[in-house]
Amino acid sequence: MISNLPISLFATLLVLSGVRAAQYPLTESHSGTTFFDGWRFPAETYDNTTNGDTFWATAQNTSLLYTNEAGRVVLKVDNTSFVPYNEKRYAPKLFSKNSYGPGTVFVMDAVHLPYGCSVWGAFWTQGANWPAGGEIDIFEGINQRKENMMALHTSGGTCTIDQNSQMTGRIDASDCDQSANSGSGCTVYDRNENSYGEAFSQAGGGIFVTEWTNEAIRIWFISRSNIPNSLSATAENFDTSVLGTPTAEYSSSTCSLESLFEPLNIALCGDFAGLPALLEQTCPPLEGDKTCYTTYVIDDASATYANAYFELNYINVYTTNQTAGGDLPSASGIGKSTMTVTAGVSRTVSGGGSAATNGTNAGSGASSSGMRNGVEWGVMGLLGLGLGLVL
Repeated sequence: MISNLPISLFATLLVLSGVRAAQYPLTESHSGTTFFDGWRFPAETYDNTTNGDTFWATAQNTSLLYTNEAGRVVLKVDNTSFVPYNEKRYAPKLFSKNSYGPGTVFVMDAVHLPYGCSVWGAFWTQGANWPAGGEIDIFEGINQRKENMMALHTSGGTCTIDQNSQMTGRIDASDCDQSANSGSGCTVYDRNENSYGEAFSQAGGGIFVTEWTNEAIRIWFISRSNIPNSLSATAENFDTSVLGTPTAEYSSSTCSLESLFEPLNIALCGDFAGLPALLEQTCPPLEGDKTCYTTYVIDDASATYANAYFELNYINVYTTNQTAGGDLPSASGIGKSTMTVTAGVSRTVSGGGSAATNGTNAGSGASSSGMRNGVEWGVMGLLGLGLGLVL
């Protein structure tokens, strides 16, 4: 993401000693009715990070954040309200309560991703002092595009894509610095057209896997029919060697990963999806003096945002760390929250089924236990996970 959208994860340093694949033990599993226990909501409802036409949903918006009859977690844009001019439409944005570092694997299993004209969905990591802390875009899709876009964003230092890296994706921009490429970061597009949009859900969805070590950051997308049997939601360990060539790889040979590096959200319009040049690549041209906002966001949007939702089986975190913790950004990127996880011993496992019910601090009891670690993730140190939708 180009914006300050938050979600956090933390893990300890992993040294692979030249071995690319590694076994990672399960430390967190979020699914079903208790999925929301592992996440927090923005401190403010106003979208001050993407210039999107969105108000962030709260835990009380149970029609937008809930568990469906299939036991899957749904995060969706409000497509039932009539929004008058100068008002915004509600959409979800979540931050992980934990923060993470090198030696971590993130897995998101989804059967549906948000898409449609003016829709901007993303799942990414971000540091507390964005962009100084870096950002990893794991999933990012806009409008009616057919493929997922992955990226790194850095500030200061040297970080580029190694042209000799082994990956299946298509390199679009190789300089990761936030000041280059109009702030797009170093982007890689998945060549698999089932990685986003309508084709993604028609194929049954799939999993997005991100491995973060001091050697490299690697991202895979695997369609449902190709997911190895060993990679189930309840797998006690994750072996990255079964994944094959990554979709995107950012190697430490050309990027200072140790010195340069949170959220899940859906936005509407905004700095990315709402740019006319990008919007009109896959959606009808804007008419006259109409904007993305006046064309899509206001008035009735029952059809416009019918597909603007995440439907998730689970999000798992695997780490080689003994403890995990760190600073999490608030909606403005300044807030602080620390949580400790003991790998292989004290596991955060969310499962079952209900909507988020008790506000910003839902399920935050774990954050007060264990060791506090006042480490900032300002240099590819601690990362948060984010999930959300922007208009």
